[in-house]
Formats: sequence, C-alpha cells, structure tokens
Amino acid sequence: MDLVFIHDGPLFYDKDGNYYEYAYHELYERYSYLADNITFMMRTKPVEGKKFTPVPPQIKVISVPNFKSPRTILVNKPKAERIIEKCVRENDVFVLRTQSSIAQAAVKYIKKYGKPYIVESVGCSWDSYWNHGLLGKAVAPYMYWKTRSIIADAKYVYYVTGRFLQRRYPTNGKTVSCSNVVIDEPQKKTLEKRLKKLESFDAGKKLVLGTAAALDTRYKGQEYVIRAIKQLTAAGYDVEYRLAGGYNGAKHDMFLHDLAKEQGVADRVKFVGSLNAEQMPEYYDSLDIYVQPSKQEGLPRAVIEAMSRGCPVIGTNIAGIPELIPKVCLFRKGSTDEVTAAVKRVLRTDLKKLAKRNFLKSREFSRDKLVKKREQFYDLFLAEYGK
Repeated sequence: MDLVFIHDGPLFYDKDGNYYEYAYHELYERYSYLADNITFMMRTKPVEGKKFTPVPPQIKVISVPNFKSPRTILVNKPKAERIIEKCVRENDVFVLRTQSSIAQAAVKYIKKYGKPYIVESVGCSWDSYWNHGLLGKAVAPYMYWKTRSIIADAKYVYYVTGRFLQRRYPTNGKTVSCSNVVIDEPQKKTLEKRLKKLESFDAGKKLVLGTAAALDTRYKGQEYVIRAIKQLTAAGYDVEYRLAGGYNGAKHDMFLHDLAKEQGVADRVKFVGSLNAEQMPEYYDSLDIYVQPSKQEGLPRAVIEAMSRGCPVIGTNIAGIPELIPKVCLFRKGSTDEVTAAVKRVLRTDLKKLAKRNFLKSREFSRDKLVKKREQFYDLFLAEYGK
C-alpha cells in the first residue's frame, strides 16, 4: 500500500538533490506501520550551507509550488491542483496535517476518488493566521471554518492535544489523543542532577532563561522575553536569555538581534544557534527556567523536552500548553508584563517540587507509551482499509 503525507512543509533540498527537514522527525517509522511506500507531498526550498535532518532515502518527495500568497496564487494554484490530483489518483491512503493549504486542496480529490485518509490536528488555524498580520487576520475566519469542516467530516482524526483541539475542532469520527512529541524515557539521574543544581541556585546572583524556537517566526514570542529583561534587571535579577534555534527562511530575519540592541540588553541575550538532538539536553540543563512565550502552538515539543530534564517551565496560556504545566506557570500571550510576573511568581514557588512534577509529567510522552497508543488507533484504520 502507498501512503502520502500531505503538509505545506517546507522540505529543503541541496544542489545534489538531497532532501532535509527540521519538523518531521520519525515520520517514516510511524507511517511504515500503515503502508509499505511513503511519499511526502509539500513545498520545497533550496538550502545552502546549513543542513537540517536528512529525509530518509526511502521517502519519495513530491514538490508542490507555493500558492499561499497573493503574488503566487494565480500562477501556481492551477499547477498545484494538477500535481495534487495526480498524486491522489495514483496512491492508496493519505495523512493530512491541518493548517496546510495543500492538505485542504487535496481533500476534494480524495473524496472524488474515494480514497481513505487520516487527518492530523496539530494546531489551531485561527491562532495560526490571526497572528500573521493584517492579511492573516482577514483570512483567519475562513481558514478556521475550513479546518473545522474538514475535521468534522473526517472518519479518523489524530489530535496532538488532550482537550484543546478536540473542543475547537470536534469530529464524529474515530479519534486518538496522542502527542507528536515522542521522547526517550526520562532517566532518574536527570532529575537528581536538576535537584542538585537547585540546591545552590540563587536567582539574585544569576538567572538563566531560555527558549528553543525558530528565530524568524514572530508568533513564537521571544520578543516579549527580550523586552522583559529590563524589567527583571530593574527588579534585581542578573538575567541571561539563551535562544536556541535557526531560521526557516532563506534570508535571516534579524528582528530579535535588533530588538535586543534597541532595548539595551544585547549583552544579556545569547543566540546559541541551531542545536541538534544530542545537544538539546545540555541546553535545557543550562537553564534555570524554560520560557515558551508563543502566540500559537499545538503541543510544543520544547516544553516537553525541557520538562523531561526537570526544568521549571513557564508558558502562555494557549492551545495545549495548559495541559502540560501548572496554572501558576502560565501567562497571557503578547505581554511583556505577564512574562515578568510569571518569572517572579515561579521563583517564589518550590522549584524542587516543580522540577519533580515536570519530570514525572514528561513520562507520559515516552516512546513506548505513545507508540502503543498510536498503533492501536492505526489498527482501527487498517481493520477498515487493510494494508
């Protein structure tokens, strides 16, 4: 059986025709449970110099031209439609990831040819578009309605949250609540290391905050933490903010660098670059508090990874974040004052207790538990459609 995973992407390719990704880890292993041959259909972009994670050579890639902007829609939409219809006609089953224009375009052909499919609900279309300027706000109501309609009509829906997306995008189909974030079973020695660090922690001497996210994706909200540094230093904290992450676009958006200079805190903001999976544990261990200041999310990987290191975490009260961390650790999105207040509030809590709580919560996302849950859902699909 041939399966196609459909999303906007992008994937990246080099001059030798090799493909790379930064957001689709382990999907080959996952979808191989459903089908023998796997194809990714999404937008692709050239990349030079830097490399992300190689796409497994067993995965076929179908490139769809970008038709999301007013500048490209008239020329590229007809081309994209032809590519999408041909792909649907020639393959067996499909996994559609929402917040994707390509996936939305594919639905009508999937229904036309009577092909089985699973919808993956990984984020909120309203939040995604509403936080992307005036044009985004203009299309947010339509995209919300479109996503809601697709999910409502789907026979199989995979939600990455436990409650949020289910309430906002309900369905009458068969469902599973199963995070896309899969981590290795957290080790007890990791928690012991964090607790030992907390014994000597003194926020008055040094306070290290951190966020792991793309630097040119404005809705990730790092700007509000940078703006909060002046307030925190005025309150007597010696703050350092470490940003892990690279750039999605070909051109680097220097907004965060410029903002740090404008705020007079450039010496306190450290851009540590893109870190690979092996480097991330050391990064989380270096932090006193992990901050997820996003304006939109599904169920953020970085929050779960930080929790698995016993790290105290604060984050916005949106999407699946309140399902992960206690209420005392939440703050309102888009507010510098709220970031400052949340940091102060968490520092007044029992950090050892919080570290233990986060560590234990992260175990719910261990590989063995989630794989078993996901495969039980896939078995329902295969019982109806076969492999």
